Amino acid sequence: MIPSAARRVVPADRTARRTRPPVTAAVLTTLPVVLLTTLLTAFLTALPVMLPGTLPGAAARADGQGGPGAAGHRTAGGAGAEADGARAAGAAGTRAPKRAGAIVSLTFDDGDATHPAVARTLERHGMRGTFYVNSGTVGREHKLTRRGLAAIARAGHEIGGHTLTHLRLPELSATEQRAQICDDRRRLVAWGYRPATLAYPFGSVDARAEAAARRCGYDAARDVGGLREFSCPACPAADTLPPRDRHAIRTASSVGPDTPLRRLKQQVFDAEKSGGVLPLVFHRVCEGCGDYSASPKLLEDFLGWLATRESHGTVVLPLGEAVGARYRPLPRGE
Repeated sequence: MIPSAARRVVPADRTARRTRPPVTAAVLTTLPVVLLTTLLTAFLTALPVMLPGTLPGAAARADGQGGPGAAGHRTAGGAGAEADGARAAGAAGTRAPKRAGAIVSLTFDDGDATHPAVARTLERHGMRGTFYVNSGTVGREHKLTRRGLAAIARAGHEIGGHTLTHLRLPELSATEQRAQICDDRRRLVAWGYRPATLAYPFGSVDARAEAAARRCGYDAARDVGGLREFSCPACPAADTLPPRDRHAIRTASSVGPDTPLRRLKQQVFDAEKSGGVLPLVFHRVCEGCGDYSASPKLLEDFLGWLATRESHGTVVLPLGEAVGARYRPLPRGE
């Protein structure tokens, strides 16, 4: 129950309520709009100034799109740094030599007595080669000794397998092939070497011999022939990387006493244009000492010239390193 005194002031209160609400409503309705409009106007006015300095995300996106002044913001990191990396890679690509470059692998077959001197010749030119050894002939006349073989390995050259006694593998039974390949590899391992690649004697190979090379743990094997030369102008100049067949890596034909220096140079020129790996096959290196020999002068002149090809992207690597061959332990039972 409201007291009578309170009831007497009700008319006045009602009058006040009838006069004030319209003013309050107008203020409450107008003030937020005015404030919002003022703030929005100030923000839009300041936006062009704020963008470069205070909105790095937007600046980075603008830089990524190659806008004006992008270089000024790309160093800050984030997306701008990634754009820098892409541009740098692109710029490097445009500065690359026109030639693709090549990997040249100098390989020497048969474990010949001349090979320690060959290894020293390579070393004088800052190069390393691959020496393929018939372990069953080591120590024989005109062949490497254990001591000579060890000296080659210590100098950083690759030692690879070449079968026990250098027989033509396709003429052997599957059992004989495995004995020639696996027993040879087992002996080299027992002597402390880690042969990862094999060279087939005479470049003579069939599917059974390839299978035996895999079964005996070789990660790669080298053939003879299959690359471009005068007798095969349509053949590729170099094998691919990775090789088309890791257990039948292609080469140019063997270097012999009649091989001119210009032929070796041309093979490198052609390989530089296509890229890939160019294995070159040497045997004995001595003056006039047989059909499978090359003169020391030819080798010396070729290595001196080959060293100048580095500026064209060409490098010299042992074959195992060139094709990424890994040492695998001899499987049990082989």
